[in-house]
Amino acid sequence: MKSFKKYTIIGLGLNLMGFALGFAGQGLYQLGIVSLNSGFATVEPFGDLLFGLGIVVVVAASARSGVEMKYIVIAGAVIGIGLFYKSALHEIHIASGIGLGLAHTAHIGLGAILITISAAALTALSLRSKGDIEVKKSV
Repeated sequence: MKSFKKYTIIGLGLNLMGFALGFAGQGLYQLGIVSLNSGFATVEPFGDLLFGLGIVVVVAASARSGVEMKYIVIAGAVIGIGLFYKSALHEIHIASGIGLGLAHTAHIGLGAILITISAAALTALSLRSKGDIEVKKSV
């Protein structure tokens, strides 16, 4: 397996760990399953860090492993929509007209799922690509 293809798998792993920590930290608190004093809320910033780092690693390694630009642009658009749902205020979701009538916790979950699906799709495309892009040094 080429090195950049390996990095896409590592990036997807980071993204999934961040997804799990973010769900444990923020999702369970907003659903009322755990209290703020339980300690789960403190893992949410680390989850966001791993989540974002995983996206960056997957996109960069996918580009280097030869995935066509049109697929990266499509995945980037879906990641952008996911970021809108995951990070914007609930009032912005409603005012934009694409709030879909969902609660704020559902918007956050929908955004995280869209981002993770895009990262998984880029990882799959990277594994199916022909090979790494070689950078030639000029003399």
